[in-house]
Amino acid sequence: MEEKIKISAIINTKNNEDKLCETLESIKDLDEIIVIDEHSTDDTVEIAKEYKAKIIYADKNNISLAQNQAITETKNDWIFIVKQNEIIPQKLIFEIQNYIQNPKKNKFCCSFYQKSFYLNKEVKSALSKDNLRLFKKDFAIFKNDFSFDLKVKTGKIHKIKPNSKAKNAYILKFIEADIIKNISEILDNSRNNYKQVDKIAASIFLKPALKFIYFYFIKKAILDGRRGFIFAKQKYIEEFILQTMILEGNNKNDL
Repeated sequence: MEEKIKISAIINTKNNEDKLCETLESIKDLDEIIVIDEHSTDDTVEIAKEYKAKIIYADKNNISLAQNQAITETKNDWIFIVKQNEIIPQKLIFEIQNYIQNPKKNKFCCSFYQKSFYLNKEVKSALSKDNLRLFKKDFAIFKNDFSFDLKVKTGKIHKIKPNSKAKNAYILKFIEADIIKNISEILDNSRNNYKQVDKIAASIFLKPALKFIYFYFIKKAILDGRRGFIFAKQKYIEEFILQTMILEGNNKNDL
């Protein structure tokens, strides 16, 4: 039996049965997979169990708690963050394995180039190209919010780029499923949250609008035509959901 690569992968999921098999198949050579599930109602958890993944259930009002619990419970020193609807090329797995065997001095966090696709075509503009995903335990932590983003605790970030010695060192991200999921979530959140909120903060509308303007015009998603518009709209939706959840949390804390 071939020995697994001594890396722990952490994935967040919610109702992701359509893409999860592809994601898990792309990282099956890693030693450990931990799935943080937001109480999926489809077959997401059953699919994760087929790949021998460890399941941690997240409270939707405190996702970062489950995320950082996952970091604490990993059995390997190096941790790789994988997001929903991503496929990790085997060439990138190879580059990661090479790096953890010989890391750069004082650089125990790595970022990777990400390519995002919508309707089978790449969205080239508007995207943050480098994503912090690989780190040695205790050198990074999840931000205290509703995202799946990391912040460095100590040390520096090493950037692995496709145009360096690392060939094809990128993560493939398919945003179409995210858009469908987010539209569904925003409808559910709107129905549930507005029944509980006594007053609506201006930020719940202003910040999403600013997010759309930033990605569509300043980051030039407009150059990608329809796909760029959809991408900027996705960022609007994500920010709206985030502000709704923050507002709901603040109102509960005031009770």
